[in-house]
Amino acid sequence: MPRNAISLILLLAATACAPALQPLPPMRPFPEPPAESPLPYDTREVMPAESHSRDADLEELHARGLMVPVAGIGARKISDTFTDARDGARIHNAVDILAKRGTPVLAADNGTIIKVGTNALGGNIIWAMDEQKRFVYYYAHLDHYVRGLHDGQQIVRGEMLGYVGTTGNAPKDVPHLHFQLLRLNPGTRYSEGPPINPLPFFTTTSMTR
Repeated sequence: MPRNAISLILLLAATACAPALQPLPPMRPFPEPPAESPLPYDTREVMPAESHSRDADLEELHARGLMVPVAGIGARKISDTFTDARDGARIHNAVDILAKRGTPVLAADNGTIIKVGTNALGGNIIWAMDEQKRFVYYYAHLDHYVRGLHDGQQIVRGEMLGYVGTTGNAPKDVPHLHFQLLRLNPGTRYSEGPPINPLPFFTTTSMTR
């Protein structure tokens, strides 16, 4: 009998006697990749092109500047309370501009009123955004608003919006304006954008009384 035929008969016999093949057990998933390291403070060199335009937004805002939103108060009189603790569990993320009760509160920039209303912490508040819809401005603790102020109203820098007070959780003997600057992020509520310290952007003081 030819050698090839003998080899084939032996292979068939071995295959018939061998146990049936079993499926492989499920494999463990590959381990998750390590989390990305925190971004450095200056992200301009590592962020995608979209973020470069966001930095350009800040540069443009710095170039045009903001008006100090309380009449007669210069930027040098404002303490930097942006990173101060509040209630032991949160960061201020804003500046407090102290002034006498009833001092006019002014629009820091041209733009549109988003909301005139009240809340527990801020008392009488105003939300506004700039003309380019890139930034949001939050005014809080107002004593009251100017008559007729309403949602959707177009406003110009220096326009009177209301008056310094102590509504909300402000100490009743420390009238001030709580002023916050946030970036307006597409797809999120206007109040949920990342806060930015407004103090370096104040370039104009109004003497309106």
